[in-house]
Amino acid sequence: MTKSDTTTRHGLAWQQIFWPSPLPEEAALGLLRRLAAERRAPRLVLEARADRGGVRYLVGTPLGYRQTVRRHIQEMVTGATVVDCDDERGKVATSRRIRLGDSSRPVQTLDPIATTRSVLSALAAVNGAELLVIQVVLGPRRSPRALPSLGLPARQSLTSKVLHGVTPERDTDRRAAVKAKLGQHGFALTMRLGVTASTVERRQALLLGLLGALGTAEAPDVRVSITAEQPRGINEARSPWIWPLQLSIAEICQLLGWPVGETDTEFPGQPSRHPKLVRPAKIASKTDRFVATTNAPGVSGKLGYSVTDALRHTWVFGPNGTGKSTLLLNLIYQDMAAGRAVVVIEPKDLVADVLARIPANRRDDVVVFDPLDSAPVGINPLMRSGGRSAELVADTLFGVFHALHGDGLGPRSSDILQNALAVLARRDDASLVMLPLLLTNQGFRRSLTQHAMRDDPIASGPFWQWFEGLSDDARSVVVAPLQNKLRPLLRPGLRASLAQRSPRFNIRHVLMEKKILLVPLQKGVLGPEAARLLSAIILAELWQAIRERAALPVIQRHPVMVYVDEVQDYLSLPTDLSDALATARSLGAGFHLAHQFREQLSPSMRAAFEANARSRICFQLNASDAKAMSAGQKVLTPEDFGALPAYHVYASLLQDNTLQPWASGVTLPPPPVCSDPLDIRARSRARFGQPLDDIEAGFAELLVGDRDESVIGRRRRGSS
Repeated sequence: MTKSDTTTRHGLAWQQIFWPSPLPEEAALGLLRRLAAERRAPRLVLEARADRGGVRYLVGTPLGYRQTVRRHIQEMVTGATVVDCDDERGKVATSRRIRLGDSSRPVQTLDPIATTRSVLSALAAVNGAELLVIQVVLGPRRSPRALPSLGLPARQSLTSKVLHGVTPERDTDRRAAVKAKLGQHGFALTMRLGVTASTVERRQALLLGLLGALGTAEAPDVRVSITAEQPRGINEARSPWIWPLQLSIAEICQLLGWPVGETDTEFPGQPSRHPKLVRPAKIASKTDRFVATTNAPGVSGKLGYSVTDALRHTWVFGPNGTGKSTLLLNLIYQDMAAGRAVVVIEPKDLVADVLARIPANRRDDVVVFDPLDSAPVGINPLMRSGGRSAELVADTLFGVFHALHGDGLGPRSSDILQNALAVLARRDDASLVMLPLLLTNQGFRRSLTQHAMRDDPIASGPFWQWFEGLSDDARSVVVAPLQNKLRPLLRPGLRASLAQRSPRFNIRHVLMEKKILLVPLQKGVLGPEAARLLSAIILAELWQAIRERAALPVIQRHPVMVYVDEVQDYLSLPTDLSDALATARSLGAGFHLAHQFREQLSPSMRAAFEANARSRICFQLNASDAKAMSAGQKVLTPEDFGALPAYHVYASLLQDNTLQPWASGVTLPPPPVCSDPLDIRARSRARFGQPLDDIEAGFAELLVGDRDESVIGRRRRGSS
């Protein structure tokens, strides 16, 4: 909108004021006092305009004074925002001018909040296309004065003055009231009411209702009444030839319709106090990753942060249905469009949404790791790729099971598992499906352990001698607790994905070739325990690949963005989580950690997030989470966090390695659908998957080999 759009033909530029809630009386009086003390003394017009959208507050000033008034308002009233008026003011059909019975005595009220509520309630009575306006045109300023030295003249008739002369006022209450009024800053002014409605009766009802509300500020001998006036006076904000009223700033404050009140006051016609709309300290640049669109008045742009800042991790939480998935989808899409490596691990529908939005130039980069696929993509965690030693491979996998089960693994099961993994990690053709067989099938076990006993007679040898020396019943007893935890590996879906002996995909492809790895956990089909095991092994492999980047120059560690939803269930790393997050940043990995409630997190996980996830994005929160998030700052309250509508957020983002204060916004709409999920899955299957029948045939060879130790022990040709 141009300047001429917000300027009347009488040279006024209009701006809209967004008052904080609450608007303290001291702040409102301080602002009026500052305006009254202005030496330049330009004309000011203050309006309260009510329509079906609520009550808007406008200020009209000469063009050259616009910025000065804006600065005064925003500096004198903390939290106030002033913006250019973005639409037409709207014309009234009927106008009335306010008159006061005795202008020497002050308007006053015993209950200012009740008067404010009455005025705002009258303004809020409009319906449909109706318009109701309070306009105050402020003219010449008036400085504080003392009572005349000869005293205050009494109220006399003309005859009394002729016969007896002017006598001093003997009413002490009137003298005190006038003295208080004269002792304040004030203005000469005119005050108008305007209305637009469909019928004369409706216009009259609205005007009389507003007049009655203003009448609650009447004082002895100060009666509020109205007189007719042409509508163009209010429509064009004209100044009168003679200023009819002389009011102090305290009186004006009562009549403006401003939402002046206490902390817990809710007024009609005003925006809800919660959630508070908060302007960002910094708008995102075009190269940033966008989180939301700003929704605070007076600012237009996006909330966002750079890729470098995102490497310090992002914490997203809010209940189901609030918009977390849409936010994550937008961030994932931006990462894909920018050509970054992406990993998405989630148990719901996010992967399906991502598959429908793969940019055209990235469709051959997608790896769909779906255990339920007819030709599943798989990995082999026992492969010694990347120069890893057998000991490191075994230790990493043991860390996975320990992270999943903790103390529930037990010392005996831990000892058995460590030794079993060490045996398998030494083989070139090992598979996780061998792990349960190793513990239960004697022939299979001997074919593998004989080499370990020979190569490591100090540690591995004594253990397997002890294990073989157990009776079948005793052996069954000691392995039963561990078998319970390993059995998910033998389920068709998991064994096809996690136990492939020669997979066509390696997690390191994601980092080296900037792949997009999508892992739909589908816990409703796989089962919750199998889904947790799947995510834990994938994350362990990913973490090991990330750690290997330490050998690369910093410039070669291109960003990889990792998204984990429902982190309380699916974020399990074979190391201390806090240390991992602290280390990941320098290795070019940024984690996006999403869940519903803080109480879902273990104390150690919560502490790790609080210490390392520098950027935080909150949707609507429950009471305890809202209290935690509002601590340490004064702008937002727990009620603000708890009142966020769906798709609205508060975000505290890291920008230029500096944490920004909370800002409000609305998440971006989902990116448009641009790809066929079936086509993307087919591409992934063709490049990285293996037919399920071939995988199962390989497993069957192991079972056939149970009957022939020589077959079981024979290694693949070319293996070492």
